[in-house]
Amino acid sequence: MLQQLDHLPPGFMTASARDLHRVLPGPTLIHLPGDAPEPLFVSILLHGNEDVGLLALQSVLASHGARRLPRALSVFVGNVEAARAGVRRLEHQPDFNRIWSTAPPRTPYEHMAAAVVEVMRQRAVFATLDLHNNSGRNPLYSCLSGTQRQHLVLARLFSPLAVLIESQPSLGAAFAAFSPSISCECGEIGSAQGVFRAAALIDKCLRATREIFEAGEGGSLDIFQAFAKLKVRDTLTISCDGTEEADVRLAPDIESLNFCALQAGHVIATTAAHLDIEPLQALRLNGEPIEDLLVRKGTRLSLAQPAIAAMLTRDLRAIRQDCLGYLMRRVRLAAS
Repeated sequence: MLQQLDHLPPGFMTASARDLHRVLPGPTLIHLPGDAPEPLFVSILLHGNEDVGLLALQSVLASHGARRLPRALSVFVGNVEAARAGVRRLEHQPDFNRIWSTAPPRTPYEHMAAAVVEVMRQRAVFATLDLHNNSGRNPLYSCLSGTQRQHLVLARLFSPLAVLIESQPSLGAAFAAFSPSISCECGEIGSAQGVFRAAALIDKCLRATREIFEAGEGGSLDIFQAFAKLKVRDTLTISCDGTEEADVRLAPDIESLNFCALQAGHVIATTAAHLDIEPLQALRLNGEPIEDLLVRKGTRLSLAQPAIAAMLTRDLRAIRQDCLGYLMRRVRLAAS
């Protein structure tokens, strides 16, 4: 399933995400040489419709032209098949962002992920960047799998906002055991700012030395921790325009709530009056249900306690394949 290359294949620099299948047959690990041998590892297209990583890489590599890179670069190109269709993932596929379990691999996809991790472990990775777009309107932020100094420094190079997510089998978590590691949420698909900021981060990491993780960079880092995700039950219909009849009706401006502090009683959605099941589930990140986080009164679904929202989306496919969004709390780190 996984192929490895020691060069950029012809056509890579000009291919769109939807045309990348003409260049690469499937998931591919590309190794490029550089003056510093410890490679920067960059993951792109774990979700096939999120092309920010491909565009940012093409921009960085074009800026270097034929010159040797200042640091070796390894690129994992993920879900080429879904990219061809312009979707997050195909229905028969797992989420490529959830195949990086530290448990013994069971599926072909998990074996592929384990092989990528082992190859990069042996190459003594300098730093790990996993590049994504959002499915809803959010500020640019990074996702952390731990609060060790090297991860925090890397996160601050990208954005003053970070979200701590410790319990999901993400690529960032798999690499955090042996490399400074973040996942970058680079705004909505098509965001020029997201591509620019992702490219700037790649270039900065290619030029950096390990001293950067000791000295750090000025500026504070606001850290939030996701403690719940909101799932709409699969059997229910969803409306995102606020007027169309459906079992669950989301407010048209629901994405404006992202990274906002919501008070207890804030209405997340309204429901059809006839529903005899709870339409929205609050789950821990490991999938366990959370009781008493949501309150249903009549047709109104609201929060039972204060929380900060993130990644709330009106994208129906993202809601079906992943979730409606997350709830977070602010993290206060002990002074070092």
